[in-house]
Amino acid sequence: MMAKRIEGVTEKLLACAKEEFLTNGYENASLRVIAEKAGYTKGVIYIRYPDKESLYRALVEPVADGLCDFLQSALNGFQSLSGEEQKANEKDYADGGFPRFIAYIYEHFDIFKILLTSGETQIYQEFLHKLVEIDTACTTRFIEQTHNDAFTSGRLTPELAHILSCAFYSGVFEVVIHDVPQEKANEHVSRLRRFYNAGWRTIFEGETVDC
Repeated sequence: MMAKRIEGVTEKLLACAKEEFLTNGYENASLRVIAEKAGYTKGVIYIRYPDKESLYRALVEPVADGLCDFLQSALNGFQSLSGEEQKANEKDYADGGFPRFIAYIYEHFDIFKILLTSGETQIYQEFLHKLVEIDTACTTRFIEQTHNDAFTSGRLTPELAHILSCAFYSGVFEVVIHDVPQEKANEHVSRLRRFYNAGWRTIFEGETVDC
């Protein structure tokens, strides 16, 4: 009975915290208001979360980590292919994976809205860095397995790979920031992917671009 009661309290606190962070952002969110809306004292919050950041992390990190885990799992499947298979199936994997990536975001839209717009930047940067690290590791392995000369030729560096990946995912998250409906978000992200793919071809294939 005790475990069940504690679980219920935690869930209620997190639900009220979500509402407060959505409404007022991170800096202006009030632990007192969260506690009052949940029907408890601030002391009940402090038993579980020593400060606002801990409560915020408890709310957003499981969902953010879930997206990272989804991306890692999808890329693991791609990386298990041979180099030739990766080159032949790259588009199919991306076409199948990104709608599910977007679907996960929209299943947890309020949490991602908080993460992206609440004004708390450290936890968002940690999350974005983790996504980018997963993505760039896959890019590096793709180059190795396909014996591409992007790195050895100097067309790509680890720093540039990081910049490109960071810019791409930041662009994807704009659909959340601007409350784009899911169907339209899929269209935007599909076009964004085609835009970036054209650029990646200049890196992988050594094409020249007139600026």
